[in-house]
Amino acid sequence: MTSEDTQPDLPAIPPEPEPSEFSESEEAREPRLRPRERRILQAIAVLCVVPLLLSVQWVDESNSVEKNLKPPEKVTTVQPGAIGELAGAKWKIMKRAAAQPLAIGGQQDSSGVTELRLSVGFRPENAAAAKAVGSGFAYRLVDDEGREWSATGTADGKAQVGVAMMVTITAKVPRSKADSLELEIEAPKTSRKKGDPLASLRFEH
Repeated sequence: MTSEDTQPDLPAIPPEPEPSEFSESEEAREPRLRPRERRILQAIAVLCVVPLLLSVQWVDESNSVEKNLKPPEKVTTVQPGAIGELAGAKWKIMKRAAAQPLAIGGQQDSSGVTELRLSVGFRPENAAAAKAVGSGFAYRLVDDEGREWSATGTADGKAQVGVAMMVTITAKVPRSKADSLELEIEAPKTSRKKGDPLASLRFEH
């Protein structure tokens, strides 16, 4: 037996082709953006950035306008049981009470909101103050953190100069804060002279 019989011919392995100078490298084969595609992506980026810049500018301008429109304030604190003077009138809190929870279907209202009612003595010293008691003065209730709840004031009759009367101030407030909120009365904006702060009273409780 010859060596040809024990070692049959194996198929020849073709040699690896030599790299051609025209073959592309891995980096060359990676897709590249065409000029038109690049311009489209740039346009999309600009469209995304411009609204953001406009919104920031709008917020800055809104804050600036609000600061310019809102006049400075001068708040005078009134001790419990004391009389405060504001815009030609004298004010004093006479009574304070929160409404009891309503019973609905045999169960008490659990909404957490109540009506706070304050009876405030009011005596106008001039005709402007007597006229402003219904709509000129602004009423609100505030807490120690600066949060506010608007209130309405209703006179028990027609105000007369030099005559004391009662003004009922009511507001819907959180029941948990009804005992701690303080009343603020703001003078009519028409009573403020140009350059002067807008006066208001804050009754401590």
